[in-house]
Amino acid sequence: MNKILESLGMRTHDIEQCAETDGYRIDFEQNFTVELQQIPESGCRVSARIFSLGKSLQVQDDQLRKAMSIFSEVSSDLPEGVSLAVSDHDNCLRICIEITTNNANLIVSQFNTFVQIAFAYKQTYFKHKNDRS
Repeated sequence: MNKILESLGMRTHDIEQCAETDGYRIDFEQNFTVELQQIPESGCRVSARIFSLGKSLQVQDDQLRKAMSIFSEVSSDLPEGVSLAVSDHDNCLRICIEITTNNANLIVSQFNTFVQIAFAYKQTYFKHKNDRS
């Protein structure tokens, strides 16, 4: 996690700590935040919020079906280890990856690639959601 922060010119005291987790959040732009969480002895979990889940089960079901459909279409182009997860601490869908290497250049490269993929996935989801054709 520290290698990622260093590559961005930051330290843990420069960024906001996540509520209810031992992670940190980096706001890249409005409505696009990436969270970093240290995983003991194995590396760092990186996640980005895609959208908040609706209140009704039917809305949630529709949202997750659309998200999974898009994910399955692009999964062959994603780096190994990228997954979708429903976050219970903020009731949202997240795209995630665990970075487990000790190679500083590879850590930064995987993080940068993940940020680009997460942002593109989020944009694609909202484009398809708004098309409804």
